[in-house]
Amino acid sequence: MHPTPELCRLLNYSERMKVRTKSFDLGFELDMRVRTSRANRSRSSTLRRSPNAGVILCNQGRTPKRLNPRLVIFYSRSLLISCVIFLGHNGSQRTFGQDKPESKIDSVQDSTVRSPTVGKKRIPKSKVERDYLEKKVAELSVDLDSAKQATRDSAEAELIALGSSVIEFLPPIGTDTSAEWKMRIDRLRESLEMMEMQEFTLPSTVTLSGSMSGRDALTKIAEQSGNTIQLDDAPNLDREVVTDFDETPFWEAFDEVVDQLESTVNGGDGETIQLIPRAVNAPLRIAAAAYSGVFRLEPLTVQKTYQLQDPARSTLQIQVLLSWEPRLVPVFVKFPLEAMELICDDGQVLQSKMNAQETEFVPAGGSQMQVGLDFILPERKAKKIIRWNGKVFVSIPGRPATLEFDELMSEGKKTASVGNLKIVLEKARKNRDIYEILVGLSLNSPGQSAEAFRGWTNTHEAFLMDPNNKRLEHVGWSTTRMNDNEVGLSYLFDIEKGLEGCKFIVRAPGTVVEQTVEFALADLPLP
Repeated sequence: MHPTPELCRLLNYSERMKVRTKSFDLGFELDMRVRTSRANRSRSSTLRRSPNAGVILCNQGRTPKRLNPRLVIFYSRSLLISCVIFLGHNGSQRTFGQDKPESKIDSVQDSTVRSPTVGKKRIPKSKVERDYLEKKVAELSVDLDSAKQATRDSAEAELIALGSSVIEFLPPIGTDTSAEWKMRIDRLRESLEMMEMQEFTLPSTVTLSGSMSGRDALTKIAEQSGNTIQLDDAPNLDREVVTDFDETPFWEAFDEVVDQLESTVNGGDGETIQLIPRAVNAPLRIAAAAYSGVFRLEPLTVQKTYQLQDPARSTLQIQVLLSWEPRLVPVFVKFPLEAMELICDDGQVLQSKMNAQETEFVPAGGSQMQVGLDFILPERKAKKIIRWNGKVFVSIPGRPATLEFDELMSEGKKTASVGNLKIVLEKARKNRDIYEILVGLSLNSPGQSAEAFRGWTNTHEAFLMDPNNKRLEHVGWSTTRMNDNEVGLSYLFDIEKGLEGCKFIVRAPGTVVEQTVEFALADLPLP
């Protein structure tokens, strides 16, 4: 029986029901079990399907790959400080019998549409709210250098209480700042970035119920999750869909709506979310994939290649599609060979034919990447792969930070830093008819790998702002040096009036979050 969208809407979600469907590419049978509670499913850190399920994906990597020991200290200290402030404010109100004054941030939030959420984290969306946070951070930052320690401590605690959304508004550290102010800003940024790393890779969630058009449903899913969904030329958007989402992870909510529209996503390396009509015999997206946090994994094809002239070169290739929430921009993906285990129904254990470098990938952009993994060709008596256990290692850059330099032609190096990000303006000089700016960028995030750093170097941007506040792009750049945590870059600018009065601005992520996702594919048929 082919599960149509109408049948899916008639399913009773209070019972566990099984729908069997044929895979379009793989031809293996999948069991789709509908869970009794969406809330429980969204809170679960491990997604499991029935023993006959085609795909199982588990995530044990919602935290960064390596936990910094200072993380425990930070959370204990932050919780204590926040509690002291909360009790202090409320205690003072109870003592003097005053009504609680209206919070500026509460009034701002009430006047805006619900902002996107990342897990339980709220991202400020409206310009009014962002302007308020920026002004508040600027005021509290001045208090961090107050002559009174109580004022400094109170300002630091208030900034912690505002949460990681204020990281982008923290001022950069220059060479003329006091040691006390620098220490507190460094400590704040480190604490907030640790908080953000915990929040950053939690899945966006969607709460939506009722009947509506597909266009309205997808628009609301995009608004709540902060993920961009391309609706131009998408099919069947005026068709009515039924939603019943309560803190449902983004990918699951998205796939259920798209299935009801009899559509799918145009798969391919580096593609964004673009909807196309679903093929007649194609499976439902919700049945053909597994979900783990911000990731979605779907097997596409299994192919044998026989090399008649050199049988030893014969291979088995498995194509998989790894997708992530579009709000994220992974810079490095690796399938560790030591974590791969493929077992056939006849007991054969398949070994990879790839070296370590061939399992490392730099995404081409978009929100998905298609990967082909090669293995030794199994014997003919093997009919299917009953289990494929593996891991995916993903590096995701955090929130961008902005650093700027002025007086570019003055002598000597200039240094600016934001948390783990450090930028050194080494030299600015005229080279015939153009100007060259030499800079050094370094990043020292906890547990950062060399591969993650190399991917990170592709995420920054650099430009000039002229005296009239007009942005000027560079005409070329080159790499002058690179090691495991530092890169030297040269930028060329074609400016008639020179660099006088210009500012050189660099924007780059201040952290790299490294996440490990464990997965298992089951019952993949062999051709």
